[in-house]
Amino acid sequence: MEGNAYLGELSAGIIYLLAGARLALLGIRTGELPERFLGASFAMIGLSGILYCVPDLPIFSGESTPVYFAARVAFLPGTLLIAAFTARVFRPDERWASGFVWGVSALVVAGVVGSALRGDWEGFSLDNGWFWFEWTGYTLPFGWAAVEAFRQYRQARRRVTIGVCEPSVCNRMLLWSLFGGVQFLGSFVVLGQYAAFERENVFTSTWDILYSCATLSALVVMWIAFFPPKAYVRWINRQPARVKPDLDG
Repeated sequence: MEGNAYLGELSAGIIYLLAGARLALLGIRTGELPERFLGASFAMIGLSGILYCVPDLPIFSGESTPVYFAARVAFLPGTLLIAAFTARVFRPDERWASGFVWGVSALVVAGVVGSALRGDWEGFSLDNGWFWFEWTGYTLPFGWAAVEAFRQYRQARRRVTIGVCEPSVCNRMLLWSLFGGVQFLGSFVVLGQYAAFERENVFTSTWDILYSCATLSALVVMWIAFFPPKAYVRWINRQPARVKPDLDG
């Protein structure tokens, strides 16, 4: 990584780690599993981001392969916990949702093990067929989170109009959907980033900056969703509901 991209990735990693610790502590205090899922997820994603920056330090420049492998392995549980969170919160009684979580987990494990056996420890080779198992496994959870949260957001908008849902809660659904959507699109940016790495054996600044922008955008949305400033909450709760009338009912 170079310049601002390095600082962006490192900053995002640290903030994700802090957000994860905060949510995990909240989950411990409340005894709620979803908060613990997200806390662990953000912590692992943050740790991964920090590790990806380590090879840029001169002292670790010769150890890039094991460090990148560690960063890769740290990121994957973070994405799978996103799937577990989605199943628990949005589809708690659906057997297919549990099957989805196990399915993406199997894809990730198969991708990592298969590519490692072929000597691709870093997981940057798009020519390695196992890469696509792993990529699909860590991309789908974010897309699923975006879809489920948006579905709940649309339902929450109607509940806001009859006074049974706070606008800030409805807004949190929208923000979480945006988070999942940005992360989902960020996985496609990774494809360009890795393709450039295969050609030049270095992460180019252009793709690094694009990925950092996606990462930081998702980070901002996530932080507002779970740790919103009081002024923002007051502003959202003052907004009039903008829902089309239900002409069918």
